[in-house]
Amino acid sequence: MFNKMKDNIRLLLREGLNEIDYEGKFSDVKTLCIPHNVLVEYLNDVRANAPLDTAERKKFAAKYPFLHAKSSFFKGDWKAGDLTVDVDDFIKNMTKKPSNIFNTNEKILKSGSRNQFVYKTGIPAFRGLIYNQAENKFEVINTCPGAGSCRAICYALKGNYIQYANSYDLMTKRLNYFLNDPEGYENQAYIELKKIAKRHKALKGYKPEIVIRWNDSGDFFTKEYLDMADRVINRLNDEGYNIKDYAYTKVADVATSGKLGGIKFSQGANKMQMMKIGDNEIHYSYVVPKELFKDLDFNKLDDEQELIKRVDDFFKFPKGEVITYDDMMGIKDKGVPKYHVIVTPNDGDDAAFRDDVMNVLLTQH
Repeated sequence: MFNKMKDNIRLLLREGLNEIDYEGKFSDVKTLCIPHNVLVEYLNDVRANAPLDTAERKKFAAKYPFLHAKSSFFKGDWKAGDLTVDVDDFIKNMTKKPSNIFNTNEKILKSGSRNQFVYKTGIPAFRGLIYNQAENKFEVINTCPGAGSCRAICYALKGNYIQYANSYDLMTKRLNYFLNDPEGYENQAYIELKKIAKRHKALKGYKPEIVIRWNDSGDFFTKEYLDMADRVINRLNDEGYNIKDYAYTKVADVATSGKLGGIKFSQGANKMQMMKIGDNEIHYSYVVPKELFKDLDFNKLDDEQELIKRVDDFFKFPKGEVITYDDMMGIKDKGVPKYHVIVTPNDGDDAAFRDDVMNVLLTQH
C-alpha cells in the first residue's frame, strides 16, 4: 500500500507541479497536493536521516520539498534515539507564527553605507511544504516558478540555508503563515519594519535608512506576495519612515511590474520567463562563468584587473563600465544607472540596490 502511494507521488513529482486554483488572491499559486499517508512515509524517511552522517543519509528526488531531518517540527529527541513522527505535532509546530519575518546574516551585515541598515527576508527555495489549514491537507508549493538552469547552482539550496534546522524552520513557518493568514502576515511585516525603522531612527529628515532585501531565498511565487511587499513599504514611506527595498527575481511579471524600489532579473530563468521579458528595458543579474575566474585570486590586484578584462570581453559591455564591488563603493551614487558591477562571495549586496548600477555580475559560489 505504502509503496504504491510512494510510486504515485514520485510520478506526480517527476511530471511536475499541477496548478490548483485557490479561491481569490492565490489563484496563481502552483501547488501539488500530497496524500496524507504518503507524506507520513516521507517524514519518517527524512527523520531516519537525523543521526546519520551526510554520506550515509538517504537521498531524495530534487522535486521533493526539502525537509530538515533535525527540524524542531519533529516531536522526538533524535539525540536520544527517538525518531518517531507525530504528524499532528508536526503540523502544529510548522503552522506556528514565525518569530520574525525580517532578519540579517553575514553577507547582509557587510552591506550598506554608514547610515544604511540592511535586513532581509526569505522563504524556502524552489519547493516548500505547507499545511493548508482551511482544507486540512499538506501541499507542496512552487516558491520559484521562474526557475530554470539556476537550480543547479542555487546557493539557497546549499550552505547555511539547509545546514541548520532553525533556518529551515523559520522560512517554512513564514511560508505557512503567509498562505494561511496573508492579512496577519502583512500586519506583522509592517509592525516589524516600523520597529526596525524607529530603532535606527530612519525617519524623514534624518540620515539613517533601512534597506530591505526580499527573498534572499525563494521568489515572488504569487502576485499577492509582491503586492503585499509593495503595500508594506509604501505605507511606511507614507508615514515618514526612510525605507527602500530591492529583490532579485526570475519572474518576468515581477521584473516589469514597476513595483518595489529596485529589481534585478536573474539569469537562469526558464524559457517562458525569458520570452515574457522580451525587449523590456530592465536591470539584470548575470552569473559570471567559473571559467573566467577559476585561476584568479580575488585579493590580488593584477588578477582583479584581469577579471575585469575577461568580463569585458565575455559580456561585451562598453569599456569602462565594468567595475569591481570595491570600485563601486569608492564612487558616490549619482542615481543614474551606468555600471556593471562584479560581485564576489566576499562582497556585500550594495550593487543590488544602488541606483547607479545597471547590472550585477555574480561570480558563482
